[in-house]
Amino acid sequence: MGQVGRKQPMSEGTQLQQESAMKKHWFPVLAGIILLAIVGVFGYKYMTEEKIEVLKPIADFTLDNSDGTTYTFNASAGKVRLVEFMFTNCPDICPATTYNMAKLQDQLKEKGLFGDKVEFVSITFDPDNDTPEVLQEYAAKFKADQSGWKFLRGDAQAVEKVTKDFGMMVIKQPDGSYAHTARMFLVDGDGNMRRAYGMAADMDMEVMMKEMEQLAD
Repeated sequence: MGQVGRKQPMSEGTQLQQESAMKKHWFPVLAGIILLAIVGVFGYKYMTEEKIEVLKPIADFTLDNSDGTTYTFNASAGKVRLVEFMFTNCPDICPATTYNMAKLQDQLKEKGLFGDKVEFVSITFDPDNDTPEVLQEYAAKFKADQSGWKFLRGDAQAVEKVTKDFGMMVIKQPDGSYAHTARMFLVDGDGNMRRAYGMAADMDMEVMMKEMEQLAD
């Protein structure tokens, strides 16, 4: 019977050469795996984030800030803006909305976004009652940080132009109060309306916070 051939023992030099070759191939493979993992994480985040569609562009406007300065909307271009329409004599929905905005303000501050990347804008449609002094008191009541939260007013014609551009319906009642659309708005840094939210109890704070962060990113 023929002898069964035996595998010759590998020389030390050959073994070192193979180990070296394996290491050379192993490093780029590992680097590739790490890169795929990173891309996968960011890709998953991108795919799972809901795209926030552009609803309409908002025309520039100029109103009076309650601190005595003039506010021009396009001057804050680059910032995400949460816009509220209100009047200080409102008995329910407006103060409840402003109260919730104050909570969002604090959360944005914790994330370092408030003022620099996200700005709040509250616009009164009751200029006869809401003087600069009244608006300042209202802001203080809700602990609004006016470095990033503007309280605006203007004559009836100027404010009406803004409310119509946002699609708000505002009707003055015989008793001096107002009936108005219960909506507030998210505007991106390019001046495009991206969301219309409910007010007061209809504000989904978690969603609003997420979407402000998303647009500010």
